Parts: sequence; C-alpha cells; structure tokens
Amino acid sequence: MTTLTETYTDMLRSLIALRKYVKIFYTTDLNELLSVTSIMTELQSGPDGDFVRLTSGQLIRTDRLVNVNGVYAPGHEEYESCLDCRI
Repeated sequence: MTTLTETYTDMLRSLIALRKYVKIFYTTDLNELLSVTSIMTELQSGPDGDFVRLTSGQLIRTDRLVNVNGVYAPGHEEYESCLDCRI
C-alpha cells in the first residue's frame, strides 16, 4: 500500500478547492488501470482508508491513485512510460 506524502495530499486539496476538471488515473481491486475526467469535491477519511470523492459521487481510494492532473502519486512513477501516450 502506498502512503501519500503531505505534499501530494496538499496538491489534491488545492485541486479540490479549484473545482476544475482533472484527469485521474487509478487502479481497481483487480489492478486494472482506469481513467476518469471529473471534478474532485472532497478528500475524506474513513475506517477503510482515505478517499477522493468525485462530483458523480464515485469514491476513489487515495492509495489507488496513480496520476492526478499529470502528477504521479508517490510510488507510482513506474506508470510513466505506459501513461505517456494517454495523458
């Protein structure tokens, strides 16, 4: 499990405050790489971990984030070569 750095968490909070569309790449429980373009509305903590909530209501676990708005989550830099053509 990847732990987000304070800097990355601050960046997420900044994007939430801007209320602008961002491109998010994340992995599923089956290790599928998915992407969504949406507005993040909040960063919330719960007993099952931390989540980013999107305007659709979808919750994405923060430890599943790979890249948000072109910035790789700590520990996911190895995805750079496979995302170069998708960002």
